Formats: sequence, C-alpha cells, structure tokens
Amino acid sequence: MGNFFERAIASVRRFMWGRYGMDEISFALIIFSCVLTLLSNFRVLRYLYFIGAIFLLLAVVRSFSRNIEKRSAERMKFLAFIEKPKAEFSYLSKKIKDRKTHRYFKCKNCGAVLRIPRGRGKISVTCPKCKIKVTKKS
Repeated sequence: MGNFFERAIASVRRFMWGRYGMDEISFALIIFSCVLTLLSNFRVLRYLYFIGAIFLLLAVVRSFSRNIEKRSAERMKFLAFIEKPKAEFSYLSKKIKDRKTHRYFKCKNCGAVLRIPRGRGKISVTCPKCKIKVTKKS
C-alpha cells in the first residue's frame, strides 16, 4: 500500500513540474471561495455559490499555470497590496496582547510606534528613528 502512495506522489510531482503551484493568492482565493459558499446557504444569497465556484476555479487555474513570470508578478503586487493591512493587524494584536503590561504610542515627529512599560510614572523615551526625547506617562 505504501508503494502505491509513493507512486501517486511521484506522478503528481511529474505533473506539476514546470507549473506555478500554490501561493498566497491561491490560498486567498480558496478561502474567499469557501466564505462565499458558506454565505450561499442563506436563501437570499444563493447566487454566491456560483461566484465562489468561479474563484475556486481561478485558484486551480493559477496553480496549474506554466506562465511563472506573470504569476510571480501578480504575487508581488498582491503582497504589496496586503502589506499595510497585515502590519496594522500585527500592531493591533500585539497591542491587545500587551495591554496589561505595556503602553503603545506614536512618535509625534516621525510616527514610529513606541512601547513603554505600564506603571512606571513619567518616563523619558528616545525615539529610535528620529532620536527625539519624549516624556510620557506610563
């Protein structure tokens, strides 16, 4: 039985040779397709099932594509597009995680995010980017 799976994996590898494969856009398309399919369970949103199927088909077509340069360029544009929301989400999750032990604020001069420990009174902090001293209450 193990020999069957090894041959199946080898045949899939041979088929995918020279093809682009899965990337962040394909995963995002699959997740979006699943969300649309789940939303289509509501009677008034039945048409979303077909739209979700189109996005799933698009993810499969991208994965089997042999135009690697074009898919790579699309990936770079996608990563540049989601960079800012991803950074904002990371900032908010860190802020929520450290809400009891640290206080976050932005430098008035350059906008860098600074983190200081809570409960220390007034603290003088030097911004690592612009080297300006700021006094804040922690």
